[in-house]
Amino acid sequence: MKEDDLAKFVGGKIKHYRKKKKLTQNDLGELIGKKNNTISNYETGTISPEQDALFAIAKALDIRVDDLFPETNVEDQNDNFQRALQMADGLELNEMNFLKDLIEKTLSMQGEDREKFLESIRFTVEYYEKMNQD
Repeated sequence: MKEDDLAKFVGGKIKHYRKKKKLTQNDLGELIGKKNNTISNYETGTISPEQDALFAIAKALDIRVDDLFPETNVEDQNDNFQRALQMADGLELNEMNFLKDLIEKTLSMQGEDREKFLESIRFTVEYYEKMNQD
């Protein structure tokens, strides 16, 4: 999920739980020490709440912080991890280090820089596949 999409998702959840508690944006803002326009910006995904604000929102709405985020399927994550381990089993050490470096580089980037980096890798893979078609 992209950063913008996540901000909108979290914002939608904040709005959902706020309305469920029958609170206005102003009410929630007062409970957590923020202005109502900040709450509005959270709910539209214009800005993302900082960690302390997330905890304050969760407390004010009587929910867990996790309730504001998309559910993750642990079983799928475990399957992907096991598949990655099996795939890595056939690699040389220098190849594994190269892939580790790619992952670390990707994780060190945010937003548009990360997208550009990943797009360049996709382009390289697609180009290789196109040039090596039988």
